[in-house]
Amino acid sequence: MVLRKYLAQATSFMLLSLIFGHMPLLHASDTKGVSKISVDQVKQFLGQPDTIIIDVRTPRNWWRSGKKILTAIREDPSKVDQWLQKYTKDQTLIFYCS
Repeated sequence: MVLRKYLAQATSFMLLSLIFGHMPLLHASDTKGVSKISVDQVKQFLGQPDTIIIDVRTPRNWWRSGKKILTAIREDPSKVDQWLQKYTKDQTLIFYCS
C-alpha cells in the first residue's frame, strides 16, 4: 500500500509538471521505484491480462496525436486521485506520457 501511495504521489507530481509545461530537475530519490522502459519492453507486456497501459498525455496532446496505443486506457492526468484506485496492486501499470 505504501508503494501504491508513493507511485500515486510520484505520478501526480510528474503529470502536474507536464501539464504546466515544464519539468523541474529531479533527484534520484524522487524517482526511486519508477523506471522507464523501451518500446520493445512494452511490446513484451502487450496482451498480458495483468498489464494496463495508461495514456496520461494532456488532452491537447492526446487529441493532436496521430499515434495512439489501441489497447491503452485514456486517463485524465489532472485527476489521478480519482482513477488510480481502479487499478490493483497486482497489475502492472505502464504510463504513456510522451
